Amino acid sequence: MGRSGAGKTSMRSVIFTNYTAHDTRRLGATIDVEHSTVQFMGDLSLNIWDCGGQHKYLDNYLNEQKENIFGNVEVLIYVFDLETTNQESEYELYDECLQNLGLYSRDAKVYCLVHKIDKILDDDMKAQTIARYERAIKKRTKGFDMEVFGTSIWDHTIYRAWSRIVYKLIPNMATIERHLRNFCELTEASEVVLFERATFLVVCHTTVDETQSLNRYMNVSQAIKDYRRTCQAVQAPFHSMEVRNRYYSIFVEPFTKSTYILVITTDPEVEPAVTKANINAARSHFVKLADNSEVLQ
Repeated sequence: MGRSGAGKTSMRSVIFTNYTAHDTRRLGATIDVEHSTVQFMGDLSLNIWDCGGQHKYLDNYLNEQKENIFGNVEVLIYVFDLETTNQESEYELYDECLQNLGLYSRDAKVYCLVHKIDKILDDDMKAQTIARYERAIKKRTKGFDMEVFGTSIWDHTIYRAWSRIVYKLIPNMATIERHLRNFCELTEASEVVLFERATFLVVCHTTVDETQSLNRYMNVSQAIKDYRRTCQAVQAPFHSMEVRNRYYSIFVEPFTKSTYILVITTDPEVEPAVTKANINAARSHFVKLADNSEVLQ
């Protein structure tokens, strides 16, 4: 949800339809509500309602169709346009959305994306702007589980926000995370990251160095998707990737039917062939884990 031109359809196309940021310039305005169903992590279906932001549609959503639009919602993603000239109008629309959400989907999670943050070049100013929005939004968001992200389709920030959104929707995430930590320890890896296969969003990650920034993995998401598009353009489908030097070895391998795994080792004593063998050995275990969340609790 959000005003017309906020960038809702563009971000959805980048994440779920493999558009580049440049490709989104071809997209037209969304007419009324555009429904799409995305298969995520195997059997999880994400039913995404992309709501056109023109005034006549917004008035319809908030009045005549409010029960249909706001009923049975798991997540409301509200997109604030950083380029808007009328912030007060933005907040008023957000307030009305929350009122309807409170009536029909009281337990929904709310994610507010301060979009087009790339328009601010100074990092300090960017952080201050997001913080200002966050303070204003928190004052208005009472009784909902809510998070705020600064986003842009031109960098990794869009992957960070959407990774967080889908992370909260995966039902057996705690079990997956625990087994991923075990895999990291048993294989003497430094970092292990699980990506969703189609979107390359980060599902979960573990590392022996907790100071490592999550943004690194979001950069990987963006880089792999860009590289995969390049492979497709020359009719050479992307399968896996291996990077090695004297400091580390990186492996990106297909894992389960719905995930890729990234494994980083920094110990020179750990042979690359052993790491790849461990990935192959763990694959069947995680396949069972995906099929049945009760496996090896």
